Amino acid sequence: MPYCQKIQSTHMRTMKRIFTSALLLCLFAAVPLSVFSQGLISGRVIDQNKLNLPGASIVIKALSRNTVSDPIGSYQLLNVPYGTHQVSVSYIGFKPFDTTVVVKDGKPVKLDIILQAGQGHDLQTIVIGGTNSATLKAMNQQKNSNRIVNVISADQIGRFPDPNIGDALKRVPGIYVQVDQGEASLISVRGTDPSKSTININGTNMSGTGDNRSVGINAIPSDMVQTVEVTKAITPDMDGDAIGGVVNLITRKAPYTRLLSVTAGTGYSFMIQKPAYNGNIVYGDRFGKDKKLGVMASASYYRQYLGSNMHGSDWGDTKWVDGNTYFMPKYLNMEQILMERIRQSYTLGVDYKFNEKHIITFTGIYNNYRDWRQEYTLKVDDIGADYPTNWKRAPGYERGTPKGDDVEDDNGDMIDDNTGEYYVDRTNDHMHPIYNPELERHINGGVNKRNGAEIAQKIINFGLEGQHILGKVKIEWKGSYMKNRGDNPNSRSLELESENEKLAQMDYTDPRFIKAIGGTGIDNVLENLKGRPTSNSDTVDTWYMDGYSGADKRSYTRQYLGQVDVSIPITEGKYGNTIKFGGKYRGMTKESTILNQVSWYPGFDPLRKAEYDQKVANGEAVDPTDYIDWQRFWQSFGTHMENVSKDLFPHSQYEVGNTVTTEWVSHNNMNYNGSTDQFLKLDDKRDALAGNYSGKEGITAGYIMSTQNLGDKWSLIGGLRAEYSTLHYEGFNYNKRLDAIAEKTVSNSHFLDFMPAFHIKWNPTKKIVGRFAYTRTISRPPYVSIAPKMNVSIKDKTVSEGNPDLKPTLSNNLDLLGEYYTGGTGLISGGIYYKHITDYTVTRKDDVRFSQVEQYVLSPEELAASGTADAATIADYKRYYDPLKKNDDIMARTKPVNAGAADLVGMEIAFQHDLSFLPQPFNHLSLYANYTHNWIFTKKGEPELPGTADDIVNLSLAYEVHRFSARVSFNYTSSFSTVTGSLPDHKGDIYYDKVFYMDANVNFFLTKKVVLFANANNLLNQAQRSFMYQPQYTYSSLYTGTTGQVGVKFNIF
Repeated sequence: MPYCQKIQSTHMRTMKRIFTSALLLCLFAAVPLSVFSQGLISGRVIDQNKLNLPGASIVIKALSRNTVSDPIGSYQLLNVPYGTHQVSVSYIGFKPFDTTVVVKDGKPVKLDIILQAGQGHDLQTIVIGGTNSATLKAMNQQKNSNRIVNVISADQIGRFPDPNIGDALKRVPGIYVQVDQGEASLISVRGTDPSKSTININGTNMSGTGDNRSVGINAIPSDMVQTVEVTKAITPDMDGDAIGGVVNLITRKAPYTRLLSVTAGTGYSFMIQKPAYNGNIVYGDRFGKDKKLGVMASASYYRQYLGSNMHGSDWGDTKWVDGNTYFMPKYLNMEQILMERIRQSYTLGVDYKFNEKHIITFTGIYNNYRDWRQEYTLKVDDIGADYPTNWKRAPGYERGTPKGDDVEDDNGDMIDDNTGEYYVDRTNDHMHPIYNPELERHINGGVNKRNGAEIAQKIINFGLEGQHILGKVKIEWKGSYMKNRGDNPNSRSLELESENEKLAQMDYTDPRFIKAIGGTGIDNVLENLKGRPTSNSDTVDTWYMDGYSGADKRSYTRQYLGQVDVSIPITEGKYGNTIKFGGKYRGMTKESTILNQVSWYPGFDPLRKAEYDQKVANGEAVDPTDYIDWQRFWQSFGTHMENVSKDLFPHSQYEVGNTVTTEWVSHNNMNYNGSTDQFLKLDDKRDALAGNYSGKEGITAGYIMSTQNLGDKWSLIGGLRAEYSTLHYEGFNYNKRLDAIAEKTVSNSHFLDFMPAFHIKWNPTKKIVGRFAYTRTISRPPYVSIAPKMNVSIKDKTVSEGNPDLKPTLSNNLDLLGEYYTGGTGLISGGIYYKHITDYTVTRKDDVRFSQVEQYVLSPEELAASGTADAATIADYKRYYDPLKKNDDIMARTKPVNAGAADLVGMEIAFQHDLSFLPQPFNHLSLYANYTHNWIFTKKGEPELPGTADDIVNLSLAYEVHRFSARVSFNYTSSFSTVTGSLPDHKGDIYYDKVFYMDANVNFFLTKKVVLFANANNLLNQAQRSFMYQPQYTYSSLYTGTTGQVGVKFNIF
């Protein structure tokens, strides 16, 4: 049986039911009745300020019984015999705690533990507060975890100038980010691309709205999160789709006592010199006589105005006029963007504690992210190797001359087929070449108050979970619903073209910053119109309208989740063993839909409208575009034209220049459904609609794992997880020349994967922890890649297709890590990891014969028989179809495929420590640093594994005294590939360039309850840059500038 095969939907449902039923039967049959009669000690661990202490170690030494407090400081000691016991609690940076507890028959014991800051056994005394407190919480959780994990607490997040949670994550060892308009968006873990890791909210997977499985987290504000857990080696009770790792965002939970804080601030963008505003409020408390009901609510609002300057080029080998071959640009694209961004977040957490054995929790989250982008673009196009006729002409062959207009060059050798002479100027300098290019201007906006192309993302998550203790058995269950919706509503785009009439000179002296020196403007529009009839006014200053379109796109994922976990201690003492098993079902629906894609032309010339109507009434063939009122269009254009670069981007070295504003483009036509006096609806663009697809996925999982203690210093975790996946996707076939969408195509596939995991933890002393793990993980194919579709262009001789037979990517992982807790907030850690990754997905470009795709293309005879085309359309169609058929011509195909195997080897080292040994005042400094290096090995001829950065460096220097703290942070990530395998010589490979980010923040405590803060981001004005083939060849480069923020926080309770 092949790995991924076509199956019937009834078979999928049957298999899922059998798998689920068998799993549930095993779960309940495995629980003997004798386990429901033991004692329980539970409570919360807090500090002297009644703040939660997660990661505390709670031990009954005489019984060798221990547990660790969770992110809100709660703990449970299960299966405690009746009698008197001594409970000991340890926490780095706090004094040890010991107390005596009496467990009586049938009565659980509630024991809340308050720890005091100070000296603990062999760990030095430190001052608890500010940065130290946040660092200690993270360190304790990491030290006492049974997984390889990094933790960031809410206090730590607040100590860095990070507006969204992605910017905070980039400071974790082994993590780097990809940026969108100046903010972190996509997260890469341990050398893998973003689609190879899972983003969770409270343990529920997020599914992205894009075409692949990567999840953008720029919609999630950092102040929504209480704790971030980055698991780098999973255990069997976690989802298997985690080749890189799992990032779990834990939202705020009800506090031990009342909490109320309010934050307000303002900011500034130095790029466009506009302000920003932000505020948030957090409230939590416990209610009722016995404080059984807990509530935590938060709301945040963040509004900012941003701008960016971008330029980019595609590159390729070009045989130049001097006979040499150079790597030269195919175009230069310049773009300037004004943007308004709003990020809103609302969370609600409610828990009800029936007693110490039973608790249920509800969590609700609503995130609303929106930005509006006014985009102005100038493109100098068609200047590459495929367009020698656009290069500067030799004397006598200039455009507009008889010989120049008759040039034919079918083989691209720069020799006129008619005269046998070179028609290009062979003195044209390849560093400062002159062209007659195709020029394009794009103005992109949207029908809204901001006049910008809108990007809207909404995340809605509801979850209900429970925890029940029956004797020594712990049962946990969860049900959740998450919807992630990404929309691009009511966008508008105007495109102008100037076709090979202007003479432009380029400057390639610095391939990082190629420039167009002149000859690209649009000038004197109103002057050009004087004295011209409207029928002769379609072109002004060589420019004509090439397109005016509107689009409305909707994408969403809906996810339903249910799971049950059962933990049972089998044996106790130094060699205690706990069995944990459970099951989970996760269903997901995915849809990417363009609801409308329409193009318009200016309205009819009122003086000729009657003529047009009469011809239509007479049944004559008439083209409505021959009756357009171009005078009215260009008069309005010229009246509203302005130099957007000078007015909006005065400091940019790239200028779009004169154009109309997005306000004019956005509100000239607001109607998808028909024509108006000002504009005619030309057609629905079915090529865009052909990109629609939808899918359904179901993952049924079951696992069993055992945690075994081997004395006081060793512990083992071993287990197996099985995941059965069913995938159903629908797409379209499309014939571009005919502009025809065929019927939907459907694919069904399924696969079963087994994922073992094995962990060893070694604690030779209280300061040293060693860890080893073997895990097997999975990454399912990108959504759009497995959607069945075939788009064929017989004119361009291109084929683009999906691949429903893609296999999932699998990885066998080895991890080895050592941690040394030096005392106080000090930690030194180092480790290595290895991943053997198979069947990763790449986009392959190759050639196919027409006969291989002929079945997806209508023949002229079939087209004529369909009755959908007139004689002229059929004749035009035959002009392209017949040579393809006769010669069985080669067509360029792009298709996602599984590559072979890659080996990823990595190393991580981290150091954090105060510098108290330095003389005053430098003894208040503390240093945080980590470094990651990755090596990739692939077989010769195999595409490079995309998304792997060789080097990642994080440095942070903090200074903290009683009322003042300051921090400077530095982040470096080396370049890494994003597109590979498109050409055999790697000249088509695209890389995300290395980055150097520097941020700073300052906090001043006016009182214990009032804090002033100031932040600055991107102090080095780092560009968001990618390159092609080699670092000097810019593919895209986007500058967003430096931003700053000041504000105040009130800790009322």
